[in-house]
Amino acid sequence: GGMSWKAETFKVAMPHGPTNVPGYTYRGLGLHLIMEQSPKGRRPAMWSLSHLGSGHRIAIINGNVATAFPIASEIAEAGDWEFDSLHGWKDRFPDAKEKVDEILARSKVGKRGSGIGYSEETAQQIAQSRW
Repeated sequence: GGMSWKAETFKVAMPHGPTNVPGYTYRGLGLHLIMEQSPKGRRPAMWSLSHLGSGHRIAIINGNVATAFPIASEIAEAGDWEFDSLHGWKDRFPDAKEKVDEILARSKVGKRGSGIGYSEETAQQIAQSRW
């Protein structure tokens, strides 16, 4: 359920390196607001869902809290995200990509992360900072 997310600052991978963002964490994932909803609601808020162990973006979810959190929760609960590095999923959660794609396709408001800041070095720095 949505109440399992807790407010926390966490690190995400950016082109210039690991960056602290305020957001919410749950089961090895972090969710933070990257764009506020526009006045009058013409554009929905935009959230970034990241893997805490590497700081890498998994998905972008559009919508208010009531829309975004259930989708993020479903992704968090789809498997084991409590791994570090960009490769940990191969052992711990081999069908991660398929599961995420399926949930996002069904939700209609999310899309796969764009690969911003995808660097092995940044992922390692973030993994190390978590020990």
